Amino acid sequence: MRKSLIILGILDDGDLEWLIENGSGRQLQEGDVLLRQGHKVEAMYFLLDGSLSVELESPKAKRLAELESGEVIGEISLLDSRNATASVRALDEALLLEIRHEKLKPKLEADLGFQARLYRSLGMFLAQRMRSTILTLSYGDDRSEEDEEEIDEIEPQLLDGVERAAKRFELMVSKVKV
Repeated sequence: MRKSLIILGILDDGDLEWLIENGSGRQLQEGDVLLRQGHKVEAMYFLLDGSLSVELESPKAKRLAELESGEVIGEISLLDSRNATASVRALDEALLLEIRHEKLKPKLEADLGFQARLYRSLGMFLAQRMRSTILTLSYGDDRSEEDEEEIDEIEPQLLDGVERAAKRFELMVSKVKV
């Protein structure tokens, strides 16, 4: 759940309510494709329950990552309109909160406070992901326990909001219906 904690710890209660009210629940079954490599991404998703696989589709398909409850998917598409660089597929039954760009982009343009909080949270989220990727590429399967702890470490300035963010995630899970 740590990844969404970064975003939910920076957004305020009104932002969360807006996301829940303007998003919709999406249920995936095992094997369903959420995002397809090379296709346009038209939403941002919070994975509320279940697990997903991030995969490269090529002559030699390769699994890049496994995502668990609390992950955020499609966030890069808010910053970069290029097509998806990988496919995302359900490993089991999954529940997501889907926030379509057609609703999110006008909100970002109209509400500068929301825009600042969301983009700041995405920047911190993506910085954390980049650190994790660099450590993975540097050490591969030979990472030490210290390396794993560094990947999982939460930015000190976010620690105050972790408990609040966890409660917000629980609220999101309880309110999202398919």
